[in-house]
Amino acid sequence: MHSFFTMLQLFLFVLMYSALSHANTDSEDLSSVFQHALKNDFQWASKVHAYNANKEAKALGASGIKPTVKLNAQTSQDSYDSDTFGNDSYSSTSYGATLVQPIFRLDKWRDYQKGRALERQADAEFQYEQQAFYLRVADVYFDVLRAEENLTFRKAEKSAIKSQMEQIQYRFKAGLAADTDVQEAKAAFDLITVQHIIAQQELDFSLENLHTLTGVTLSRVTPLKSIIPINAPSPASMKEWTNTALAYNPVLRAARYAKQAAQRNYQVKTSAHLPTLDLVGNYRDTDRYIQTSEGELSSTSISLKLEIPLYSGGAISASRRQAKELYLQASEEFNFKNRELLQNTRNLYRLVSTDISRVHAQKQGIRSMDAALTAIEAGYSSGTRTILDVLNAQNTLYSAKRDYANARFDYILDSLRLKQVAGILSDEELLNINNWLGEKETP
Repeated sequence: MHSFFTMLQLFLFVLMYSALSHANTDSEDLSSVFQHALKNDFQWASKVHAYNANKEAKALGASGIKPTVKLNAQTSQDSYDSDTFGNDSYSSTSYGATLVQPIFRLDKWRDYQKGRALERQADAEFQYEQQAFYLRVADVYFDVLRAEENLTFRKAEKSAIKSQMEQIQYRFKAGLAADTDVQEAKAAFDLITVQHIIAQQELDFSLENLHTLTGVTLSRVTPLKSIIPINAPSPASMKEWTNTALAYNPVLRAARYAKQAAQRNYQVKTSAHLPTLDLVGNYRDTDRYIQTSEGELSSTSISLKLEIPLYSGGAISASRRQAKELYLQASEEFNFKNRELLQNTRNLYRLVSTDISRVHAQKQGIRSMDAALTAIEAGYSSGTRTILDVLNAQNTLYSAKRDYANARFDYILDSLRLKQVAGILSDEELLNINNWLGEKETP
């Protein structure tokens, strides 16, 4: 009997654990979504592979100034016919090795420097991709929250209008309301029904986007708390933000290194007219088999090889001119990125400040509109207001609640975008925001 109860307890524990595990997969917070995206987002995985490939630029550039070693083997069947020595045939097998060490190749040295610049460019571009990934995770997550909030308000508004419609129908039957009131209430209910359907569809779309990002099917995510810190950007000076962006923005740094790489490439092409000097070492061992004898011949040589390019159909000059124009293009792109960065940083700083004002204003507006709705409902009961006034006031109140929710979401996302453009967005920022998620409190 004791064994039976032990097994029963174990069975119940397994059922409870399974239920909790299932519940956790139905709703997860931003941190969990981020971890799923790290493992399952194919777009992020492709960026990692691209970065690993681009990191080889330095090694490829360095190969031109390092020695090359080749092994070779050859077997042949030869014959000769000579008036003096007669004719004969023989077979031979040879083995050899060749080593070439560049001594003076200015073009290869500058190609190595170009590879270093390309490696730094790849690092900067990957940092940008990292920050873009963090922001994309936050965007998708808060798109779901935005859709959930919108659906919640549509449901509440639909319920309120339905209640109003039922009251008006009751008053109409009692002869206390006009038929126009009934029709206006029905029209408002039909409209909110359509909006409710659209809100549900938008939620389904946002959850599908979340599934594409994470590979996990969720029915909801952890909501934003009712009370979160709405603080001004820190530091408070716009100039400090622009200075930070100029120093750390990965897009600007990538453009700077792209300009350096283009400059080095131009120098490579200008060096193509210069002479080259290589140290060449050869070793060859040949076994020759003639019908009457067998011989072995080995040779070793060390030499300096000088080459002076004179003319190659105009390709060298054309490549030099092309590389110069590409360098000038990279310079202009860097200048454009610099100016664009200043513009984006200032605009995002202003946008975050505006978001803060919006949040406070919308919160106060909800209180005012709620009080106005109460007064209009009282006026309708006393006959000084129409049902259309009540319905419009309800619509205005729920619109204000949606705007308040959107203002909070916009503040969070725009704050992340400001840090991204400044080049200081990290995964820690997502974890900090994750602390703002949980059950809603009463503000």
